[in-house]
Amino acid sequence: MIQHVRRKLANVLPAEPEVSIPNASFLQTAVESVLHLRLRFGAALMAGVVITSLVNPESIPTQALLTISAGLCADRSGLVFLKIRRTR
Repeated sequence: MIQHVRRKLANVLPAEPEVSIPNASFLQTAVESVLHLRLRFGAALMAGVVITSLVNPESIPTQALLTISAGLCADRSGLVFLKIRRTR
């Protein structure tokens, strides 16, 4: 799939006088910075449960807190934010 896109770009772009350097190489730019943030739902819910149990200790029994913490630690779902900034 990538080869087809590169071929189409090479056909659209004007021909370079130096043919030893492929067109795809001058289309790529250097990466200036990468920002990767991951928010796991299990970690956010666990923080809420812990804060609730600290504020009001009678609200959540100890056995329920242990059961909830085991389930939330096994949960791998979440949100990922990826931002790549390239130089021009």
